Amino acid sequence: MLTYLVISQYALTAVSSGFNAGYFLIYRSQERKYCAGAAVLAVLNLALFIESSYFGAFALLQGEVWAYRFFFEPEHWFLAHLFLCLSSLLITILILRQLRRR
Repeated sequence: MLTYLVISQYALTAVSSGFNAGYFLIYRSQERKYCAGAAVLAVLNLALFIESSYFGAFALLQGEVWAYRFFFEPEHWFLAHLFLCLSSLLITILILRQLRRR
């Protein structure tokens, strides 16, 4: 059960950060500082997408014993990745809120 929770968390983070990276890659502004910030956020979210996709696929392909073959138990993976997932989701919420205002 916990294995599927970890895999779901990675999938949710990958989808969210992929959306965020796409948004920031096409972001346009008259202010240079906003363009630089968008570029940094695009790279950060792209890194989150790659990390989540890679480790999520790894967890999925290992089956029920993946955590014991790798470094930690699933609880540790879940807690370690929790703040990355929450950060990506918060960025997504801010983007959607901004898009809705337009």
